[in-house]
Amino acid sequence: MTLTVRPIRRTPHADAWVRVVEALGGVVVGRDGDRVDLALGQGRVAVVHAGESGAELGFEAPDLLAVAAECERNGLATVTAGGRLEITGPDGLRVHVDEHPPVATPPGVDPALSTLPLWYSPDVAGAAGVLDRLGLAVRIASHTGDWVDFVAPGGGFVAAHGAGRPSVQLSFEYDGDVRALAARLTTRGLTASVVDENYGLTVRVPDPDGGQIFVNQVQTDLHGYRRAGA
Repeated sequence: MTLTVRPIRRTPHADAWVRVVEALGGVVVGRDGDRVDLALGQGRVAVVHAGESGAELGFEAPDLLAVAAECERNGLATVTAGGRLEITGPDGLRVHVDEHPPVATPPGVDPALSTLPLWYSPDVAGAAGVLDRLGLAVRIASHTGDWVDFVAPGGGFVAAHGAGRPSVQLSFEYDGDVRALAARLTTRGLTASVVDENYGLTVRVPDPDGGQIFVNQVQTDLHGYRRAGA
């Protein structure tokens, strides 16, 4: 299965969200009614105008029937309707896969920018098991078991992260100079701060719906973590 990570952000402030993703280095590749699709260096993001804010964990694949067949072989129960396949995780969170032909990366995309949605779950092992059976490959996992992140064969990253209830947060990863990224955001009229986390630097940008958007530097400090194959 060649899945590409493509989370959906539903928001009353869709135009503002699109401006943030464009400032980060994404490029609009499609508009359909209230929906805007953006390509990143790795993965994609869909922003949908809606009355309430929230995020969904989603993927794209060129052949939905092949994905459904692979899920069946791997023991994942699926529901398919209207060109979308849905899988319900052990914690009750719904993950979807939409059929979409492969799309070439358009000019202007920052190749260092990747999508990194977080699947918050009280059952990290269960969430990770779903991502594994969907054909994603483990990249980094914490020794405590509260973090496992994956890379999708078609581009983009996803992390399963320990939390009290299942939810999705749309965040990003940057394989480059995050201080330069923060400076670029500032020149685009956005507020951006760089915070030194335990695992590396993170750019924080105000979320148009409240709170913050996180753009993590690629993790190089593996204290408390292990890289797949190491």
